[in-house]
Amino acid sequence: MSSKGPVLHRKISVSLVLDETLLALDAPKCQNNENDTPEDKVKPDPLDPKNIANSILRLEELKTATLTKSKIHDPEEILEQALSILRHTEGIISSIRRASVGMVSEDIEAQTMISSVEDTPKAVKEWLAATFTKQIFGRRQTVEPPKFRSIVQAVRASMYVDKITRKTSQAPVDVSPASQMLQEELNNWDIDVFKYDCLTTNKPFRGLFGEVLRRYGLIKRFKINLNHLENYCALVENGYNLHGNPYHNAIHGADVLITTHNLISSTGFAAWMTDIEILALLFSAMIHDVEHTGTTNNFHICTSSPLTIMYNDRSVLENHHISTAYRYLDQPDSNPFDKLSKDDFREMRGIAVEAVLGTDMSAHFTQIKNMQNALFNPSTTTKDIAAFFSVNRNTAMTLILHCADISHPTKTWDLHKKWTDNLMEEFFCQGDKETALGLPNSPLCNRAETLVPESQVGFIDFIIVPSMNLLGDMFDALLLVQNEEATATGNKPSNYKKVERPWDSRLVENRKRWKELVTPKEETPAKPAVNGRISEKEEEEVKEQESNTPKQRNSTTDQPNSRRNSKSSSQRNSQTEQPPSLNGSAKISADSNDSKTVAPPVEKSSVGAAP
Repeated sequence: MSSKGPVLHRKISVSLVLDETLLALDAPKCQNNENDTPEDKVKPDPLDPKNIANSILRLEELKTATLTKSKIHDPEEILEQALSILRHTEGIISSIRRASVGMVSEDIEAQTMISSVEDTPKAVKEWLAATFTKQIFGRRQTVEPPKFRSIVQAVRASMYVDKITRKTSQAPVDVSPASQMLQEELNNWDIDVFKYDCLTTNKPFRGLFGEVLRRYGLIKRFKINLNHLENYCALVENGYNLHGNPYHNAIHGADVLITTHNLISSTGFAAWMTDIEILALLFSAMIHDVEHTGTTNNFHICTSSPLTIMYNDRSVLENHHISTAYRYLDQPDSNPFDKLSKDDFREMRGIAVEAVLGTDMSAHFTQIKNMQNALFNPSTTTKDIAAFFSVNRNTAMTLILHCADISHPTKTWDLHKKWTDNLMEEFFCQGDKETALGLPNSPLCNRAETLVPESQVGFIDFIIVPSMNLLGDMFDALLLVQNEEATATGNKPSNYKKVERPWDSRLVENRKRWKELVTPKEETPAKPAVNGRISEKEEEEVKEQESNTPKQRNSTTDQPNSRRNSKSSSQRNSQTEQPPSLNGSAKISADSNDSKTVAPPVEKSSVGAAP
């Protein structure tokens, strides 16, 4: 009796995996045909319905064999048959991947959209175009995403499901203030990462990265050596602080890591990911800006820096970040991932490379446009969305890291304002270097002429709001797919609801605060008539202007670099106070149903990353 129980349990586990595999193929079932042959061959056209139906039929037979008293009793024999079926289905999967729509650059459309906005200052338009489009550089080559776990891996995982634990490792109790803060506030969207950095004496990763991994049970799952992990985190901290950047430093890296954790945990996205995908994405978030030079890719290219020569003008800093992170692993006693299998390490690296390269803001439009097409095409069904994400898992993870990287406008005003001040100082330092080298100042890098409030309003409207709306829509779509699949298989009743979006209210508030700091341009008074009196028509116009013009605000101490806006009062009054939202995406808040819809946003730096 004791031996039958585990065998039956493993058979049922295998059956459940095969159920999920059948659902994933999502092709019409067919009756057995005597002309169909179960030969383990890939037909010339793997997408032929007969081939797909044949795979489904064989999987159903294998499932039946695991639950009935047939000649198949040994799970290892089931695995061998699954191997045979895998060779047949791999051709189908490869063909679907090749048939998927390729990445299409949207730079021309983006530049046209930016230039057509009338009420945005010229300097802000130039910054948006220079930062978020590729006016100079060619489109980077996309990295082939690694293949997902095959049917064989899924079956093997089910066979050893009782041997794998996801419980948090029992680490020694740490009663330090920094550790206590993590325990209480790690899941808080508005955690004060500046305070946490002070509590760690500018060493944020040594406790943070290990704690985040423990939350997902990854320390024990991948047998991570804690001493090696601490040594590696120390290298990353030193790398971030190498150039003394006001913004791109270890605090920013810690903030992006925490934000990424909150995005995948609070939305349920982590349940859709594999263990190695979670590890890869969290690792990518921690190292995504390591050894940042405090200057932009364009600055490196214009000065022909050694990094530019090394990486051939393509995503210069992003290539340097990921390369540096993997060089650190070669340091003595500094590889916490040395127990990973070769397949897991290769998959982790593939995800990390693609995700970090995706933080190059010049790829922003391509990411946004492709995800929009997948979610908001009029003919898109739930099955289409499921098929897209089954092939483009890395695309979803890359978008998460990209949004986390530029997410500081989605935090409370105090945090957002501090991040903005740090970033602007970093921009100005680059402008000082450009002046010393006789180069023209990059957008937003001139201390005397930068329009800080205006740039932030433009950044929120054109970049942050559309990106975060799209990210929320992606989470909603995945939850809907999972819910419908579960309901179809009778696993649980339908209880779908959209994810919470804590960033919506923050964006509304922060945009409002920046708008209050935009100083209106003084109107030129009407010229008096020859007789020294103003005509009745002119007098009415002056009164109307005075009634519509808000009182001057003394905001120079709060924003010393703000300049007067060039908009007229009539333009300002006609402008909505709600940030625009994307076509097809949710509005920014429940009270903003009338907010304007604009074309998709514009590519890195940001007042979220580099200009």
